[in-house]
Amino acid sequence: MNFKLKTAGILVGVASLVTLTSAVSTKNVPLEVGMQAPEISISNISGETMMLSEMQGENVIVNFWSVKDAESRINNVRLSKEAERTGSKYIGMCIDSDRQLAEEVMKADNVGVESLYFADRQVTDEYQLAKGTRTVKIDPYGVVAAID
Repeated sequence: MNFKLKTAGILVGVASLVTLTSAVSTKNVPLEVGMQAPEISISNISGETMMLSEMQGENVIVNFWSVKDAESRINNVRLSKEAERTGSKYIGMCIDSDRQLAEEVMKADNVGVESLYFADRQVTDEYQLAKGTRTVKIDPYGVVAAID
């Protein structure tokens, strides 16, 4: 009888622990250098779907930028050229909804439109982009190497 009570208590404890850990969200965990980069699954301007996990083995620069912010546009050009120079993958993640304007800006700024993506709510939440812009550099293992 005592064995049955102990076993039942252990099972209840394990079930409670599983319930509590499954309810924890990573959205409240600050994005920091050294942590695994949140997954991105998104389509580019051409409609091609990209997943960040498919880029394992490569350095990746994810740059959140706005057509309305001159500094982020300059940064977009600089980071695109840096990626080209270093052999990194570049993801220009536009936070604006005007796709046509973003494409025109990328062309005018001489940044390849194949690297133009649009940040949806899930991506901006995962990368904790409340206001402004942000750049996240990811190493070949999928780990956040730098945040600007």
